[in-house]
Amino acid sequence: MAAPYTVYPENKHNKNASKHFGDLSERHRYPLPFAQVKPHYKDPDAELFSQQLDDEPFFIDLVEIEVQESTYIPFDIHDKRIYLYFMLKGSLLYTTDTKKRIIKTQPNTFLMSYYDTGRYYAHAEPGEYIAFVVSMDTEWIETKHQKCQNLQYILDRFKKGHLSYETMNLCRMDRKVQRWLYKIYSYSKDNAGAVDGNLRKYVSLLIEYYDNVLEDQWGDIAFKVKDFIDANCCDIRLNVKYIANHFHLTTRTLLNIFKARYHVSVQQYYTELRIEYALRLMKQKGIGIRDVYMEVGYTDERAFRYALERYRNRNK
Repeated sequence: MAAPYTVYPENKHNKNASKHFGDLSERHRYPLPFAQVKPHYKDPDAELFSQQLDDEPFFIDLVEIEVQESTYIPFDIHDKRIYLYFMLKGSLLYTTDTKKRIIKTQPNTFLMSYYDTGRYYAHAEPGEYIAFVVSMDTEWIETKHQKCQNLQYILDRFKKGHLSYETMNLCRMDRKVQRWLYKIYSYSKDNAGAVDGNLRKYVSLLIEYYDNVLEDQWGDIAFKVKDFIDANCCDIRLNVKYIANHFHLTTRTLLNIFKARYHVSVQQYYTELRIEYALRLMKQKGIGIRDVYMEVGYTDERAFRYALERYRNRNK
């Protein structure tokens, strides 16, 4: 598995360090003994140190960032990937290329997510940040973790859904998770087989643990609503009343619980899903508004054009 993303893809100040840090090694709180490459990126506002291992079916990256001024750190995703993401220190805000909020990670938490190809950003305020990232081959998860029904459901959406990204439940890292992570990033053996076996063991434990955590998430009514919208956003029947009736809620209750959980209104959420899907279809198929608006849940072209204009104005 080649590196699934490139940080600072167009930055002239990038520095690609050799396989040995030299005097940079003392600046790492979590040295990764088995890292194959250790890139070093620097611009006027931030400095980023990365320790990477490409070991099929995993791509491992231990990232440490020092930020002097508030900044957006760009990165390009090259292939659609599944990630396990562990925030060891600090809190980063991840956004789309239009700076639309995706998720704000919290210290000592982890989550599973997927991202399609494209440009994304991590926004950071002055301070220090440490993240441990595991990108995984989906076939390995499907084959080795067939009993993890919640993860299999995520994989099905990953393969068949039209969303360009999705983040699952953000979970606290307890001592068990911290211990398993330590077993991964402190492993010092240089034997390739031993490293590979260690990774498979502890990543599997982390995946099974996360599958159990997701069991609780399905009981969250706000998440059920989001899940329903994600699956049905192009249905012409979809509106606030239709969703409220489906979940046997009053419209006020629906609006309140969704806004409290996701900091966006129900209508804005499904409207943006529709518009973003329409923009992707127009780009991929080379078609115009008249050919796409009905595919994404609109029955009136004028209503679609109005929603599209508002979306573009918000994301200027």
